[in-house]
Amino acid sequence: MNPQQQVHETLGLPLLGGLVCSEIPLYAERYFLHTTDLSVPPVDFMALLTQFGGSRADEGAGGELRSTSMPRLSMLLPAGCATQWHYSGSIDFAVFYLPERTDGVFRQLRELCAGAQAPLPVSDGLVSAAARQLMDELSLGKGADQGFMARLAMVMLEQVYRALRVDASRGIYPPHIHLARLHTVLVFIREHLGQELSISTLAGQAGVSPAHFRRLFQRAMGMPPHRYVMNVRLEHARDLLMQTDLPILHVALECGFSSQSHLTAAFKVAHASTPAEYRALAGR
Repeated sequence: MNPQQQVHETLGLPLLGGLVCSEIPLYAERYFLHTTDLSVPPVDFMALLTQFGGSRADEGAGGELRSTSMPRLSMLLPAGCATQWHYSGSIDFAVFYLPERTDGVFRQLRELCAGAQAPLPVSDGLVSAAARQLMDELSLGKGADQGFMARLAMVMLEQVYRALRVDASRGIYPPHIHLARLHTVLVFIREHLGQELSISTLAGQAGVSPAHFRRLFQRAMGMPPHRYVMNVRLEHARDLLMQTDLPILHVALECGFSSQSHLTAAFKVAHASTPAEYRALAGR
């Protein structure tokens, strides 16, 4: 039974799947699940899991919390590692099946996984961004740029190794208590986009000092808090522009921008178009 079939027996069929790099070869699949508990038996391959959206997912059995997954976080699953997942809602994630190779970065990742009995958390913005870009490219089917995917896949895997090596050299991984606090902050941000979200306010939600919060957030999300908040504001603005007929001023205020011109300036920097132009392209 190949790795994909082992996973399909537990998760069912994916939304999307295919080779992102035939030379390696590296196979990837994207899933959207809505469940509460899921047991995944040991599999005989390494896999990289990256969560794109949805709720927090805790991993562990018998009351032991071993790892936590949240949007924009990844984890490397050692071969032979069984997992028990507990979800609080829907979850959108990708699985990259690492080939059984013993050279280059694959050897390095196997060495880092040697003896590990639990998923290794990878809190790196480049890894999560590369994973999403690979799945977006894969969704193009025959129009996907194979050369681009091959190069990006290697960058992603190299960065996984670099992130894990740094953590291993320091003898640390993101503490679960910190991830739980961070999850509280991420939920708070999305539920209060229309308000001012200062560092002090967010740090208060996490129960830590502003200075410690900045370090914690940067390390976990790969970007400073203010940039993440701006990304979420723009993401919500895109959704409202595409899915509603709300006036652009109302969109701006609901997403936490001080004015329509504030939204327009930020939107143009991020997307090289104004909100009105974006809405027109979306056919609204």
